[in-house]
Amino acid sequence: MSHDDHKCSLAQLERALEVLDTKLKRLQLNAPVQIRAIGGFALMKYGIRAADRAFTVDIDSVTRDFAPEVMAAIHEVADELNLERDWINNDNVMDGGDPELVASMYQARWIADDTAYECIELQLASIPTLTRAKIIAADTAEFSGRAQDLPDLLELLRFQGVTTAARFDAAYPDPHEEYPAAREAVHGHFATHRAAA
Repeated sequence: MSHDDHKCSLAQLERALEVLDTKLKRLQLNAPVQIRAIGGFALMKYGIRAADRAFTVDIDSVTRDFAPEVMAAIHEVADELNLERDWINNDNVMDGGDPELVASMYQARWIADDTAYECIELQLASIPTLTRAKIIAADTAEFSGRAQDLPDLLELLRFQGVTTAARFDAAYPDPHEEYPAAREAVHGHFATHRAAA
């Protein structure tokens, strides 16, 4: 089965979180499971990802590894609802598994989601956090083969009213020129749209 077979709408993933919440209640954990969503799920929660692309296979979380019993519950939900096995994952937390390092790279701010779960504390990356994450991801798209990062970045900029290269540079400066491919792609997008206007 391919990755595409597990594409989910926002409603499907929210349903999965409800099912997971029920399973977590039975575990009688000492504290809620923290999910700090970054990526496609967060974009869909904000209504930013365009309708024709409003799906994702997982919820990327900038958190430490979940406890084994929590992972088992996540896998149970995957089996029951035909989701990707690790439909909640922290695969973006590399470098020794330190979520704070990843968060500092994105200058991350987290916004509490108001969904009433009993055993899940869901936070969404702020819009600027998502934008910085997508700049970094779009910069490496040619190597990662991920086609969605640049469209996501452009949708995030449109959502924020950033409509020119100058505004983009002012809002998201790159003084050390760490992400030249992303910057060039955004500048090219704005130049093309200006020429077409």
